[in-house]
Amino acid sequence: METVNLLEFLNKAKDLYTLDYAVCDDELVNFLDLMTEDETFTKKIDLGIIYLHQRNLEQYTIIDGLNRLLSLSLLLHAVCECYKKTSAKNDKAIRTIRSKYLLDGSKTKLRLPEEEQIIFEKILFGDKLSGKEKKSPLFILLHNFWTQIKEEKLQAANIFQMLNKIIVYIVDTENVSKRDLFYSLNKGNSKLNQLLLIEDYLKSLGILNEWDSLKRIYTNDTDIIQFFKDFFITKFNFKEFDSTRFYEIFVNYFETMLQYMSEDALMKKIKNSAKLYSDILNVSFANEKFRQALIQIKMHKGEDTYAYILNIYEDFVDENITETTFLEILATIDEYLKNRLKTPNDVSFNELIKYLNAFITCK
Repeated sequence: METVNLLEFLNKAKDLYTLDYAVCDDELVNFLDLMTEDETFTKKIDLGIIYLHQRNLEQYTIIDGLNRLLSLSLLLHAVCECYKKTSAKNDKAIRTIRSKYLLDGSKTKLRLPEEEQIIFEKILFGDKLSGKEKKSPLFILLHNFWTQIKEEKLQAANIFQMLNKIIVYIVDTENVSKRDLFYSLNKGNSKLNQLLLIEDYLKSLGILNEWDSLKRIYTNDTDIIQFFKDFFITKFNFKEFDSTRFYEIFVNYFETMLQYMSEDALMKKIKNSAKLYSDILNVSFANEKFRQALIQIKMHKGEDTYAYILNIYEDFVDENITETTFLEILATIDEYLKNRLKTPNDVSFNELIKYLNAFITCK
């Protein structure tokens, strides 16, 4: 672990890459607020640990610390904007700031995930932002910096005096899984894109094409997550699915199942379940009796029964139960749903599952 000044680290690094699943969120740092805490700048300002993977002497991948480095970059840009064209000396200083801290030639030194990168480049290169882009955390923090510098008449020299007091602890994560460390450090963050973490995991196994074909079954990520929620509820007997642990649950399931089948066979199995769940979600059945039964269940607000229906549908496809039994189960579920609408919370669905499983056993 190395203790460094955050400003000098930004100067030292030529390229700072981020992970595809990194999150630029509302946890950006308003460095100017730190000035009010110690106006004389007599104390060091400790901003904690930044985890990196050093690619070479000048290039790094940021595992954790993106929000702090991004916030610093936005503050430096705000200083440049507030003092540009005020004097020849300031214009020269601005060119130095941009070349030392913000740019690597014609590219931004900090490389963000795609959507944020577009906004970041527009900000640094002075391009016009859309109304939606101006609502991003990046622009909001930048606007706050502009306002604060102007309203409080903050001097650039004082801002840099404060920045020279900021230290961080750099930890190089060589031989450590970047993805797992990132997940561990950001576990519980509701804004974390769990699907991108899963994609990176499957990419490391060389089966990303199979994942892409699974995703094409659905029209949006929301339906994919809904499928996996109900898929794992049946596989792990969850009463509730914790969406903030989606990546962790997926990897645990995948690696457990790889003890019994190959990667290709497992992906084929998951894709088959995904197709069946799409039939349920979209009420898309060649069998008209099934379609009518699902229409009734959907009309009676039976979305919370889809996990169980998927399980039974798989049994039907695998010829473990007959068409008649499947239809009788769907009819029983619908009867329960109609009664639930009349008397909410009369009977929990878990109690019904016990009955249905006993019913299937008898059949």
